[in-house]
Amino acid sequence: MKILALQGSPRMRGNTAILLNQFVNGARAAGAEVDVVNLQEKNIHPCDMCDMCECGEKAVCVYNDSMRDVMKQVHGADALVLATPVWWTGASSLTKIFLDRLYGYKTKEYLGGKGIFLITTYYDNHQHDQPLPGADIVGCVIQSVSDFTGAEFLGHLRSAVIGDVLQDTKILGRAYKEGQRFAEVMSGTVK
Repeated sequence: MKILALQGSPRMRGNTAILLNQFVNGARAAGAEVDVVNLQEKNIHPCDMCDMCECGEKAVCVYNDSMRDVMKQVHGADALVLATPVWWTGASSLTKIFLDRLYGYKTKEYLGGKGIFLITTYYDNHQHDQPLPGADIVGCVIQSVSDFTGAEFLGHLRSAVIGDVLQDTKILGRAYKEGQRFAEVMSGTVK
């Protein structure tokens, strides 16, 4: 069972990357093969809605950039994990560019039947009467992508911390366990 993890934070050692690493360690402990792609290291051009792909009816997007290689990895994986910080009320720009560029691919062929898990992180240094909606907004976007493509949205780990996530052993343990469970669900070995 192969999982592709897409890390959408520009901070390669930030809270998002740390939680994704814990998730990946859990998935590997459950027997999954996991490849991690740091979107920060890729050259992915934003979609400009040129529609040369005819809404994904052509084989590939007109832009010959890193997205082609990433989509080959997506196609070869059984499941995906998307990890993004929440900026303002949405996914990071790196994650958003990746999601927008899905428009140029036959996404049902690439994502259909795959499981998707989402990890969101955000810094919360204010007291709020109600939780900030950004993580849930990103969750709704991933649910919509899943519904449109025939993928299955299987979970969402949210982390709101003040400071460094390494100080929160509870969320680190939860990320590890979520990775184990996701790998077990995807491989059909849930206990």
